[in-house]
Amino acid sequence: MVRACASETKSLVFDLSPVVTLGQYATKAETEKMVAMVMKAAKAYAPAIIYIDECEKVFPGKKKKGKGAKKAKKNDMTNPARIKKAITKWKGKWITDDTRITVIGCTSVPLEGSKKDFKKFFDRSIYFPFPDYTTCRLLWKTFIEQCGGKVQPDFPLHTLAHISLGYSAGSIRKTCEFVLTPYRKLKLE
Repeated sequence: MVRACASETKSLVFDLSPVVTLGQYATKAETEKMVAMVMKAAKAYAPAIIYIDECEKVFPGKKKKGKGAKKAKKNDMTNPARIKKAITKWKGKWITDDTRITVIGCTSVPLEGSKKDFKKFFDRSIYFPFPDYTTCRLLWKTFIEQCGGKVQPDFPLHTLAHISLGYSAGSIRKTCEFVLTPYRKLKLE
C-alpha cells in the first residue's frame, strides 16, 4: 500500500522501520539526529512519505509481567521504542498542514501496540483484512505464474488456499519467490 501511495503521489519514501534503523545508531543523540535529518530531507524533497513498519515496536503496549519477564531499558539501543520520543518531537516541528509529508505506520499485530499512542500519533487508521479463500486461490495461481512456475490443471490450489488462510498477499508472494528457485524452475520444464 505504501508503494501504491508513493507511486500515485510521486512521493519519495523514507523508511524509519525498526528493522532498518535498529542498532545503526549507538546513542540517543545519534538516533534523534537521524530522525531530524529524515524530517528535514522529507520537507526539502516533498512530497514525501515517512514509513514505519512494525510500528507496534516503536509504540509498544503495556505487557503483563510474567515469570522471567525482563523490563526493556530506555537506553537499550536494541529497543525499537527508543525512536518514539524523537519521531514524536520532530513530527510536531516539521509536519504541518502546509508541508506535504505523510507518516504511514504499518503493523500486522496492532494489539501489541499502544492504542493510545497510535491514536495520538496517527491521524487515521485503515484496516486491511487478510485475503479470503477465493482470493488466496487466485493469489497462489498468480504469484506462481509470475515467478515462472506452471500451474497444471490437477495442481492442488485449494489445499494451498486452505492452509494459507491468515497469510497476507505479501507473505504468499514471498513464499512463491522463496520456493520457486531457478533450480526448481528447471525441473518443472
